Amino acid sequence: MALEPLSGSNAFTWSSVNKCTRSILYLEKNASVQFFANMHSPLNYHDDVNTRTGWYVARLKMITQIDIENFKLFDKKSFKFNSEFNLIAGVNGCGKSSLLKALAISLAGWAHAYIKNEWNLRPISDDEIREIELDGRFDLTKRTSITAHGVFPIINRYASATNGKVSWTRSRSEGFDMTVLSGKIQYQNRGTGSFSQEYNLNLSTLGWDVLSYIEKGQTFDLPVIAFYECDRLWISKGDIDVESSAQKQFSRFEPYTDCFHTGADDKAISEWLLKLELSEIQKKTPSPMKSAIEFAAKGAMENCIGFGFDFDESRVMVRFEDGSSIPFEHLSDGQRTILGLFCDIARRAAILNPHMKEDVCTETQGVVLIDELDLHLHPKWQRRVIEDLRTIFPKMQFICTTHSAFLIQSLRSAEELLLLDGEPLLEYDSKGIEEIARNMGVQSPEFSLRYKEMKQISHDFLDILDSEELSKEEFHERYRQQLAELIAPYSDNPAFQAFLERKYTSKTGHEL
Repeated sequence: MALEPLSGSNAFTWSSVNKCTRSILYLEKNASVQFFANMHSPLNYHDDVNTRTGWYVARLKMITQIDIENFKLFDKKSFKFNSEFNLIAGVNGCGKSSLLKALAISLAGWAHAYIKNEWNLRPISDDEIREIELDGRFDLTKRTSITAHGVFPIINRYASATNGKVSWTRSRSEGFDMTVLSGKIQYQNRGTGSFSQEYNLNLSTLGWDVLSYIEKGQTFDLPVIAFYECDRLWISKGDIDVESSAQKQFSRFEPYTDCFHTGADDKAISEWLLKLELSEIQKKTPSPMKSAIEFAAKGAMENCIGFGFDFDESRVMVRFEDGSSIPFEHLSDGQRTILGLFCDIARRAAILNPHMKEDVCTETQGVVLIDELDLHLHPKWQRRVIEDLRTIFPKMQFICTTHSAFLIQSLRSAEELLLLDGEPLLEYDSKGIEEIARNMGVQSPEFSLRYKEMKQISHDFLDILDSEELSKEEFHERYRQQLAELIAPYSDNPAFQAFLERKYTSKTGHEL
């Protein structure tokens, strides 16, 4: 059974299948993959169908694997990544941030190919070369290398937009200050989805080809590349000059210039919002780009209904459901962190892909690195931030680090977790915070006590049910109140309560 390319509003797309079957793939991944693979052999469940052209085009798996050698504390390590979300956990000093920095160095090859700028060059620095102890003293290793594998949007040898399966290495050898790049590329056949033989990779040429393609008026989807480090708390750096900001021109490639130095202040967002507000006034129509960033803002914060530049105040204002408006810089650290993160990703996507208009958040692909995703966030926000990122930016690949058990619990599968200092953790969605914390090596008396209390209460509860030789009515009359009070403190664990309540109903015929 082969799928025929369709067009129009009722077109069948693999992305729609992915959305409808996400829960099926989560529960019965092997069976679902096999079912879809049989429908069209060159494709798998990560593939998509372009309804405008009818071409089968693989959905971007920006980074599938990275191989690290002699970088910081890593001697020789390989890591594989999920195409949607990846959460890196582990104790301090295990290499979480170092892994993100290695990924940033790899991605810098692409950012620098799109636009040459000293800020996005990101070479391997002296203090990132691994040291080893020899004869009682430490020496730098001979060669440091980072090899990444993935799929990126490119222009092929026939000046057509397609995808390229690439493997590229950035390395630095003893005695040289320069970080060099080499690699291989396979071009995708737009008709079959298969890939060509390998060719030598020249990222500068690929970047130039993309620029030439866009300058000819062709539509090309640029991926977001961004690294948000721990110093990303957005802090206002003074008033915005309305006149100079209004005249500022934004290149489509500008988001690649500072993609590894994100989160210093909110000026970039303010200037961009100012231009969008002026555009709305001039054209007397709503700006799709402004709608996109407001979409991201609403997804980032509960009760947020608007986000824009206020000309009277000369600063960004956040509007809430209760009618209040608060200057961005007056928000709490947690609010500024989460709102700034979501809106900065949306801003980058909108500048890179203006042709997507109001769909820019949901359609733009890319890879986003976030160090300590739980930074400044209340536990309530930690529980939802991953799902919010996936909802607002469904086609982006996220690779993040954390210390938070709340974030781990919100993952959809164990494949999305990378634990650097131990065995992989399994099936977190159904586990409590206490159990996850223990598996992470957290020796928390509060968590441990609660877990032991629940375990002891379960034993006591079941012992009472099994030992009393009373009629159902007598048992219900004597013990209902006592047992209900026993489990009441654990109402936040419905599975625990439901299990014991079911045992009680089986014993007495009454609900607890």
